[in-house]
Amino acid sequence: MHFYNFDWNNAAALGTCSHCFHDAATDEGGRTITTSGFYFHNATVPRRIRYQTPYSAIFHDLDGTLTELGANSWATFYKRSHVWENECFYTDAEEEIFNGVVCNDNVEVRTLKFSTYTPSGLFDGMGLKVLQYDDSIIGGMNETELEEYIVNRDNYGSFNWKKKNSKNWAKPFVTGHKYKISWGVVGLDFEKMNFEVAQPYLASD
Repeated sequence: MHFYNFDWNNAAALGTCSHCFHDAATDEGGRTITTSGFYFHNATVPRRIRYQTPYSAIFHDLDGTLTELGANSWATFYKRSHVWENECFYTDAEEEIFNGVVCNDNVEVRTLKFSTYTPSGLFDGMGLKVLQYDDSIIGGMNETELEEYIVNRDNYGSFNWKKKNSKNWAKPFVTGHKYKISWGVVGLDFEKMNFEVAQPYLASD
């Protein structure tokens, strides 16, 4: 598929979640779209992807023609927790072209769904906070440094609460890493919470 002449207004060759212009939209997102065989005329297609509410779509680039990072690369909306050295990248250039992060084949990007929580009213409207928590990041920290790292909200990816579809969060995660998950500004304790992992697309996933 060839793309030309998407250089007007803020147009992009690919868009996600048609007509999901409001947070009250029923679509929870988190779907994976596979792509291959793309050609972009760079002079007239400055923007390849633009995400819309709920900003959680995942592109799996089978041959590298979307991301230019080779076969089995990935793209998804930018969150701080998605950026990993030598794996997932985000710069001003990636934001302009891809409206988010792009990842090479060292990782995968998969959806995790958090839903059906109790107590039911406590979590309403609360953002899902995701902190990178690999041993390579926190292993060398003393107690004070770890506490400072945890309380610094600039270190978190923050995902909006979804009003409909069982009041849930269905969001992309970069695989092969550890994360600290919390809800709200200071973290909320839940009595019950369902956690669901997206089904593998291929047997080798």
